[in-house]
Amino acid sequence: MEIKLVEVAKLKPWEKNPRINDQAVDAVARSIQQFGFNVPILCDDDLKIIAGHVRLKAAKKLGLEVVPVIQLSIAAAQRDAFSIADNKTAEIADWDYDVLADLLKAMPDEGIDVLSLGFSGTELDAILKPAVDFDCDAFQGDLEESNRDASHVFLPVKVPIELKKRTSDAIHEYARKHMIVQSDKAQLAGLVVMSVLGVSPC
Repeated sequence: MEIKLVEVAKLKPWEKNPRINDQAVDAVARSIQQFGFNVPILCDDDLKIIAGHVRLKAAKKLGLEVVPVIQLSIAAAQRDAFSIADNKTAEIADWDYDVLADLLKAMPDEGIDVLSLGFSGTELDAILKPAVDFDCDAFQGDLEESNRDASHVFLPVKVPIELKKRTSDAIHEYARKHMIVQSDKAQLAGLVVMSVLGVSPC
């Protein structure tokens, strides 16, 4: 496949793109700054984007004038189907968190900013800090300490590993149905739990 440098202004977003992706733009922009624009945008013959809408938004945010592009000769229905499949299949894979933690811990020594990898600060805390069983007394003590910011606390929850994806999907489905919006995944889960309990956030 031929990779071409194409002017950002000539690329056409898919107007029916069902993927909500604005919350990913900053993370992708940081990744491009750290590692370069190493994944071309995939377009059809008319330069309508098939895969790479977030990369285009990140390029605009960074003020890039040209980006690498691969063009495919593909029918409109196939283009739309591939775009959906490209987004959906990316959700299926999961992480080995022990291996991931080992990799992330070594990266700062090599000059790599782990925040450029797309994880939120809350997610990095959960991955890098040792997991401990939930201690209700210690949790209550955290809330009562007056010398710390108690606007949010991290509440560990354990689910069987085979139910991890189903649990995550259920949280996002509940949030969608009840119009709960929060880009931070840990805070989103907290808002869902509060909604289930009938508690309004402060």
